[in-house]
Amino acid sequence: MRIKTFSEAQSFLYRQIPQGEKNIFPGQRGLDRAKLLLKLIGNPQEKIKVIHIAGTSGKGSTAYLTSQILTGLGFKTGLTLSPHLVDIRERVQINNQLISKEKFVFYLNQLLGAIEKMAQSPYGSPTYFEILIALAFQTFYQEKVDYAVVETGLGGWYDATNVIKNSQKVAILTRIGLDHTQVLGKTIGEIALQKAKIIHPGNTVFALKQKPAANKIFKKIAREEKAKLFFIKKGVHFKNIKATPEKTIFDFFQPPYEFKNLELALLGAHQAENCSLALSVVSFFSQKDFFPFDEKKIRQTLKKAHFAGRLEILKVNGQMIILDGAHNPQKIAALAKNLKKFFPGQKFDFLIAFKKKKDFAKALPKIIPLAEKIYLTRFFQGHQDWLALSEGPEKIKKVLKKLKFENFEIAPDPKKVIGKKNYQPLVVTGSLYLLSEIYPFIEKLKRKQKGIVAS
Repeated sequence: MRIKTFSEAQSFLYRQIPQGEKNIFPGQRGLDRAKLLLKLIGNPQEKIKVIHIAGTSGKGSTAYLTSQILTGLGFKTGLTLSPHLVDIRERVQINNQLISKEKFVFYLNQLLGAIEKMAQSPYGSPTYFEILIALAFQTFYQEKVDYAVVETGLGGWYDATNVIKNSQKVAILTRIGLDHTQVLGKTIGEIALQKAKIIHPGNTVFALKQKPAANKIFKKIAREEKAKLFFIKKGVHFKNIKATPEKTIFDFFQPPYEFKNLELALLGAHQAENCSLALSVVSFFSQKDFFPFDEKKIRQTLKKAHFAGRLEILKVNGQMIILDGAHNPQKIAALAKNLKKFFPGQKFDFLIAFKKKKDFAKALPKIIPLAEKIYLTRFFQGHQDWLALSEGPEKIKKVLKKLKFENFEIAPDPKKVIGKKNYQPLVVTGSLYLLSEIYPFIEKLKRKQKGIVAS
């Protein structure tokens, strides 16, 4: 078998998307299957410098910022994120750019022999996510990246990314919260354990100092694995945070470096902690690998950083649209806090959809005080790590009624809400999968808008 076109590559990968709960989170069997796939292609993940990131909130932003900073300092940097927003190649980036469709096909073809062999193994064929992770590692190795930044998919312990055993790996642990509780655990400690299991013998670990239950687990696993653990603390490593609708400003301190009034284009006070984790890791590498931690270049990089779908404020056809992939109570609360701060006294229309089994009953009370009207919609994403189905609007409607919020409307097509003129700014949130569905439509509107302006 040989794949000839990018379209064929996508079709092949989509056929590997798991169906059913057991296949979505297969546990040790899934990790063993990923290990076998990587072994069959020569374990490329062990031949590159890897920065491995797990957490409930902030791991995507931290991964993006780490990659951006390293690229800005002149390094060739690989980055893999999940889920993707628009293009599957977001999962295999070099220097924060999508690899070409031709390269995507080329490197996928290198995996096909191993994938075919695995069909005959006790583990069966690898899944969509497992193949894409192997593809990312293979690409990064073949393209000779200096550093590879790898975001976990679900959890950490049994995640397909957790195949990196190299003692030189650096791990980052971001904020822990209650999410995916049906598979990761129902307490902060249980979830922290799943995330912390990306730590392997001899690793260096940078973790956000947070709830004691999470900190305790981080210390325990680091001690067991004889890993070096560094906590990044608010008020010590990052402080004097000022968040506005245009930028985030903060001071960063990691001896011997101290940067005052860093300007970050990503919005929200929470991005100061994500950025500080990224900066701390890069400062570590600057001393370990003997390169300048160039303040001027770092400031330039952070000023122009842009990560789509993370508290992103757009103006489309005169309408303010705010996109945020918040999908659990912790992230929704952060979104609400930032909206209050940025736009005091402002009411918003919300367009929301939640993935099935998300705790929307605890998330909705966070946005109701800010809501003029709530549009309930749904999404269908058949091109992600698994078949991503949204919760039915009728179920969300029942919760809104219990909360005595009546100004809502069921909107079967989210694009129609995006296209209409709302009296209030429109906030689109609840799931990155919802953003994935409507983002191409918004980009189309923006291009059309630019065409009108140009004429």
